[in-house]
Amino acid sequence: MALFFSNQTTNDTSAAIDWFGGDGTFYAHGVFDGGTITLQASFDGAANWIDVGPDATFSAPGAGNFRIGRCKLRAVVTGAASPSLTAGI
Repeated sequence: MALFFSNQTTNDTSAAIDWFGGDGTFYAHGVFDGGTITLQASFDGAANWIDVGPDATFSAPGAGNFRIGRCKLRAVVTGAASPSLTAGI
């Protein structure tokens, strides 16, 4: 298990982790305060990022499964006024 954010209180981008490919579950919980948290992947060494998909984007507490090849993963919090979010895989 990897933790992207623990009680994150601002809009921000987490550090990237190496994902060796396969199935995973992305989860997020806490106070969203109008914000969205999105799991993103990079297949080119972190030069370009894409959203993993609708099952890995939340504007309320939730969990979603994903299947993706070898890449880097990160989480991004946007649009929140005063969040307190925890998210990981």
